[in-house]
Amino acid sequence: MLFILLVSLVFIFPALTAWNYISIEALSYVESILLSFLFTYIALSWLLHKGITLKEIPKALGIDRGRLNLTYIGYGILLFIAIFSLEFFAGSLSQSTGVAINTNSNILIQGAPLAFLLFLAVIGPINEEILFRGLLVPRIGIVISAVLFAIPHASYGSTFGIDIFAAFVFGILSGYMYRKTGSLYPSIIAHILVNSFAVLAFMI
Repeated sequence: MLFILLVSLVFIFPALTAWNYISIEALSYVESILLSFLFTYIALSWLLHKGITLKEIPKALGIDRGRLNLTYIGYGILLFIAIFSLEFFAGSLSQSTGVAINTNSNILIQGAPLAFLLFLAVIGPINEEILFRGLLVPRIGIVISAVLFAIPHASYGSTFGIDIFAAFVFGILSGYMYRKTGSLYPSIIAHILVNSFAVLAFMI
């Protein structure tokens, strides 16, 4: 499965674009979705390789039923508010200086079909949290996992690297939250809220 995903990302879909069987825009959506599921595949494969059974995986990642409660939901909302405040500050700075700041919300979302927007708002954040927080934070630490989380955001072409910085800050805060609570739900909730707000803001 991993081989098929990698071959699709590197060879098959770009070739289809070159032969005009698929548009460049459609290719970017397909690659984003495949890459997202690849994150979860990597996490699950690693845990299974380490001898953790499928039944034990939810607990190992912090997504078992016992890790979801009102307190952790509240933490997720607070984390969203913190990231939203950062984005609000960037928007205010853009208005006051007259310098347009492009983010992934108006680069990646523009012209995207509804199905992709729904994926971006809900499924994508879950896949990313499973890998970057659930798997990586306990093994390589908060800072390095945050750096790795921020790197893919460089491809969004945002002004002054605002998306990279915002992703790094989110990685630090959510990684700290995960280490303190042992629950992946706060960062999942915050991530879904952040992405959903970006989608809704663009659609309204």
